Amino acid sequence: MRRHLALGLLLAAAGCAHVEPLVPHVEGAAPEVRAIPVGTGTYAYVVMGERPILVDTGWGKSTKKLERGLARLEIDPKSLALIVLTHGHGDHAGGAARMRKLSGAKILAGRGDLEMMEAGHNRPLKPMGVFASLIRGMSDKPFPKFTPDFLIDGPFDLKPYGIDGMVIPVPGHTPGSLAVVLADGDAVVGDMLRGGTIFSHAPTRHYFHDDCKAAESHIAPLVDAGTKRFFVGHGGPLDAARAKEKLRGEHCK
Repeated sequence: MRRHLALGLLLAAAGCAHVEPLVPHVEGAAPEVRAIPVGTGTYAYVVMGERPILVDTGWGKSTKKLERGLARLEIDPKSLALIVLTHGHGDHAGGAARMRKLSGAKILAGRGDLEMMEAGHNRPLKPMGVFASLIRGMSDKPFPKFTPDFLIDGPFDLKPYGIDGMVIPVPGHTPGSLAVVLADGDAVVGDMLRGGTIFSHAPTRHYFHDDCKAAESHIAPLVDAGTKRFFVGHGGPLDAARAKEKLRGEHCK
């Protein structure tokens, strides 16, 4: 009984742990990345420079979790400079319509995923293994449809939005996949790869890819260009050099 009570107190204390506010940085300071849980094992991110940008939004039904996460960081949604979607799958883009309405921020996405976003439904998911086949039904749900304000198929400079970094196309997981690459060595890369199910910091092949070899082909160039840490949609953050060693598009289905 005492053991259970002690465990309960520890869990309660963990749940009430203090979260440092995320405040605007002075001009020229390195951007800071913070994760926000938006569903089972899924993360959105705030990248803070002179102003905050939001990267991914979770499922449409998960915006309350995202809103609570922003509140814990003391970020008013109306202060968001931009919403960037790493790709058009519902667990990353499903809350975009709601967050645009709430914040007034414009949405940036990859042109290759426009059809998915306007349909409010994923393209057919291609599983990378038996387990992925078993969970495909849980991952493939409709979401509120929307049209992004900006569609890109080339590099997009974030400096006008107060962030020292670029958004670049990294097609493979989906045709319109994007990565937010920051000058300090961090990159938010969506589902290019994921963290392990048990060891969340272990670089692991994602469950689904439109084109597995293409998705993983971006890892080495990003590392060679100076990326040190990958922030991913599921698990992480991941050591980028370790990911380069482990994931080379080999044995892709």
